[in-house]
Amino acid sequence: MTGSLDAGAGPHVAGLAGPLREALERSLADRLARCPGAELNLDNAFWGAPEPRDLGDALTRLGPTCLNVVVRIFERVRDIDPTLGLWTQIRYLRNVWCGGSAGFKVVYVEPAAMRERLDRRFAGAGGRRVARDTILGGLEHQRGALFGSLAASMGALLRGGEPRDADSWREVHKPDEEAVHLCVGKHEPRPPELDDIHLDWRSPVVGVDEETRRCRYGVFIGAVHWVQARFGLGKPVFPFQSVDDRVAALAGRPEVPARWAEFAARWRDARWPLAMRGGAGAEEARTWLRECDELAAAQPADA
Repeated sequence: MTGSLDAGAGPHVAGLAGPLREALERSLADRLARCPGAELNLDNAFWGAPEPRDLGDALTRLGPTCLNVVVRIFERVRDIDPTLGLWTQIRYLRNVWCGGSAGFKVVYVEPAAMRERLDRRFAGAGGRRVARDTILGGLEHQRGALFGSLAASMGALLRGGEPRDADSWREVHKPDEEAVHLCVGKHEPRPPELDDIHLDWRSPVVGVDEETRRCRYGVFIGAVHWVQARFGLGKPVFPFQSVDDRVAALAGRPEVPARWAEFAARWRDARWPLAMRGGAGAEEARTWLRECDELAAAQPADA
């Protein structure tokens, strides 16, 4: 589908913020060089053969939706720590996902240093605030099945102890709105599934406990958040994928209406620059989706 729409992400890579582009380039270069620990880097781009030639090729294989998620996470981490001290603790980006939440697995430079930097952001000076999860708030990010994790954590929960397998921090922003969630595993050697940074579409955080320095959660929005993250119910529409799917479906018709062809040509030129603009690009892509739906509604059923 991507190849039929445009030349891919390559011509637009220079539009990425420097620190983000460097992390992506390092992730790809070290995987191609077979460096230890880089085996899962940018894994989506390696599904199928041959291997990506360069960063533009790798990002094309990720697709605009996944790329946009990566940029949005970079923006939120930068907002939390404008010095980029948090971001520079990310050595590699691994696989990217989009669904009930959206994010990527990571390899940290120094997990202990990442924890220290995250704890420093509790005060929020010069950026947004983050706070640690309680055991219950971080339960989904421990090893094993949910109820097994709950049973294994019950003793620590009753004692006011610490999560077993991973610590996690949530952005303290606006309840029930998009926020970033950062997870740092505790085990060595490091299980790949525990280290990740992702977006929660509906943050359950309503405030912080200043004494324990941990998140406080809303009961209702906490339940809604859990159902969405666990089962994908109520997840947002991903505008890049939605428009791509509609345009691809029309491309398969023997005769494409002129207005559709004109829209597809404009979308082909706009989609990658929009994806690389992060949150603002995603908002603008939603206006493209509305235009796309209006065009579809105006077409005769047999058009």
